[in-house]
Amino acid sequence: MKYSCVCIDDDKMFNEILEQYIKRVDFLEFGGAFSNPIEGVMAIDKLKPDILFLDVDMPEISGFTTIDALEHRPIIIMVSSHYEHERELIKAGAAKFVMKPIASPDHLSQIVKEVLAEQEV
Repeated sequence: MKYSCVCIDDDKMFNEILEQYIKRVDFLEFGGAFSNPIEGVMAIDKLKPDILFLDVDMPEISGFTTIDALEHRPIIIMVSSHYEHERELIKAGAAKFVMKPIASPDHLSQIVKEVLAEQEV
């Protein structure tokens, strides 16, 4: 089974790297990356991905506001350097918090497998 993934992060370089990593993990499918969270929310509600990789601190709206704005609820993996928000993000609906950077496609694969295993419980 393949899991469709979307990324919302104001760091365009991170989006490009994550796109390349997703394309190298056989059970993931890249659905899009958005540097503007408002555009990302609209795309998610249309595309209905399985997984959302989401940043916390973005200029337009925060990761918290982004989560609240979603009609479609994918599995949310927060990827950020702002570890101080981890507990709040989990309470807000994130399945996992991951510190930037994601080191490799193998690291990404491990993160997603852990999250998927927790979701099946």
